[in-house]
This record gives sequence, C-alpha cells and structure tokens, in this order.
Amino acid sequence: MNQHSTSHDFADGTHVSADESPLHPAQTLSHSAAGRSSRRRAGVGIVAMALLATGGLTACKDTLPAYGAQPGATASTGGTPSASAGVGSPSASATPGTSASASPTASASPSGSKSPTPTGSSTTTPGAGGSPTYTVAGFPAANNTGYPQGLPGDTRKKVTLTPYTGPMTITVAGTVIDGKDINGHIEIKAKNVTIRNSRIRVANVQAVTSTDDNNNLRIEDTEIDGQLKDASTGGIALIGRTGYSLLRVNAHGSGDILRIDGRGTVQDSWLHDPGGSGSAQHNDVIQSTNATYVRILHNRLENQHTQTSCILLKADIGPISDVVVDSNLMNGGGYSFYWYDAGYKITNGKVTNNKFMRQSGGGFWPKGGYYGTQALNASTLPTWSNNTWADNGQQIGR
Repeated sequence: MNQHSTSHDFADGTHVSADESPLHPAQTLSHSAAGRSSRRRAGVGIVAMALLATGGLTACKDTLPAYGAQPGATASTGGTPSASAGVGSPSASATPGTSASASPTASASPSGSKSPTPTGSSTTTPGAGGSPTYTVAGFPAANNTGYPQGLPGDTRKKVTLTPYTGPMTITVAGTVIDGKDINGHIEIKAKNVTIRNSRIRVANVQAVTSTDDNNNLRIEDTEIDGQLKDASTGGIALIGRTGYSLLRVNAHGSGDILRIDGRGTVQDSWLHDPGGSGSAQHNDVIQSTNATYVRILHNRLENQHTQTSCILLKADIGPISDVVVDSNLMNGGGYSFYWYDAGYKITNGKVTNNKFMRQSGGGFWPKGGYYGTQALNASTLPTWSNNTWADNGQQIGR
C-alpha cells in the first residue's frame, strides 16, 4: 500500500483513490475521512469485492485465525482478544476428503506450541535495501519454515517434492495437497483444504486465494515464492484474503506477501523480501484493510524497503477488530507497524511481546523502520506492552 495516500492499487495497475488525505510519515499523523460519501465508499467496495473474489485486489494488502482450534466466523463482540487460540486442526467435513498427495493419510495436526527454532544467533549488518543475513534465536528461519529440505538444524523429515498435476481450483472439501511442487495460482472453493510440505511458485499473480471466511484453509510447512516478478503498481499479495491459517510458511518475492481482509491467522512463519518489477510499488509484508479476526503470532517479518510496513492494519474498506499481534520479530519498512483509522475504525487490539530490529543489531535501518518502529493514528489505540528492541531488550513505548 501507498503510505503517502489512502488508496487502493489493483494487480492490473488500476489505481482507485478512496481518500485524498496524506499519510506521509514525515507529516503529522492525522487523518480525516471528511468528504468520503457513502455512495463513494459503496462504489469502491463493489469494485474491491469483485476483484477480491478473483485475487485481483492488491490495495494496501490480507486476513486469518489463531493457534488452537480455529473459531467460527462470528464477528467479535468487543471482548479482549486472546492469543491463546491459534492454528489448529481443520474441523471435520461431511464431504469425504480427496488427497492430491502420494499418500492420502493425514499427518498429526500440530499442537499450539511454537515450532522448533534455531538455537544459534548471529547478525550481519546488511547494505541499504539488501537482505540481511542473520538468525535470531527463537524466531523462524530457513531451517524451520517452508518445505523441509534437510537443512542443518531442521528437525522435520526431509521432503522430496513431486510435480503437482491436480486441479488449480479446489472444489472438493477436505482436499490435501502434500509434498507437491506447484506452479501457478491456486483458487480455494471448498472447506477444510490443506496444503503442506509443498512449494508454490507464481509470476505476477496471487499464489493462493480464499474468499470465504469459513473456508478453514490450512497452509503449513510450505514455501510460497513470487519470484520477484510482480509487475503491478500496488503490489500483489501472495496469499489472500480470508478463512485461512498459515503455520511455518516461508513466503517471499511479491509486492506484498499476505493480505487479511476477513479472518486469518499466521504463526511461526517467515515472511520477507517483498518486491517485484513494478517501479512504483508500496510494499507491505502483512496488510489488512477490513477484518473481524486477526492473529499474527511469533513470525519473522522483514521489509527491506524505506516505505510502508511489516504490518499495516488500516481500516480503508471496512472496520478492523479483534486483533492480536504477539511475539513477532519486525525489521524494516517505512514504519514497521501501522495501526490506522481511515474511512472506518480499527478497535479491540493487543500488540504485545514483539521485538524490533535496528541497524545496530543487524536490521535494515537505524530506527527499526526507516522512520521508526510504529505509527498509531486511531481513536482507539491497541493495548501496547513489552515491545522491545531485539538487540538490548529496551522497552519501546507507545
């Protein structure tokens, strides 16, 4: 998303302006929705929903549930959000599942505990705009996310991928895709689908699209690669937009990485290196513009650019509520974390126990993000506690 204006960028390069108020980090962090009529919002909403249904919307960027059993899609009642629920087993489906893998037998569902993490910690200061070479003890890395490749320190069983020859639109509930090398966009049109131990590669298109809050899609131990071929202006999110849970996913190489507009959870994952060939992109690692349930839990999030975010939560298309951002490592972007009202309100959130990288500790920029760690501009601010610098543990105030 463009941090400089409240606007919506589409994958085909179309730019729909929703509001002319500036959102430049160097300016006063204020925002007015004055002049934005209900007719205008409705018009933008209709266009946005049509493109979301086809994976085409890339306006400021994506949604999920939490670790444990995924709750239903009932809107939040306004209670204090909890991080105790997270990525859990899909609920049983009345429709028999079909498997796209060599073995139809489902493996045991992961528990709510965190995935294995590297034991060592080292840092190497990157050049401006370059990918840092480091691991941080306790956070996701190459050897515990994506499909298991037998890397040193990876305790998961090595997987040898085989070409995927199944349908690109999944319409059978309970389908399992396991151990596959997938080239192209996967559209989820069924409930309780699982993609695991696989790799998905795309070029200038979304990798996985789910548009039903109740899909209960699970993607785990999978690499998703946009190959830096996103030619859009706004940035195409590799994964969007609702009704899914990600666990131990390694996703990288598109203008945006993850869009949560609805309900979603991402846990124990490494989301990094947003980018493409589009010269005017505004890059977010995780973005939501309209959501009722968001859980971002124990991930490593990296944006090597001087603009936009690791996490952008901005109520452009609809309200955002029931948000937990807990125990993540954030590095880079304009500001690493945004919490913003826009045409609608963002409420009911907790931002806790996160660590922010800075250049002195191996991160991209001296202030965490190029301008700083966080930009908060809403009538209701989130609970903010125990968020610290990764290099020395110093508290970062709200």
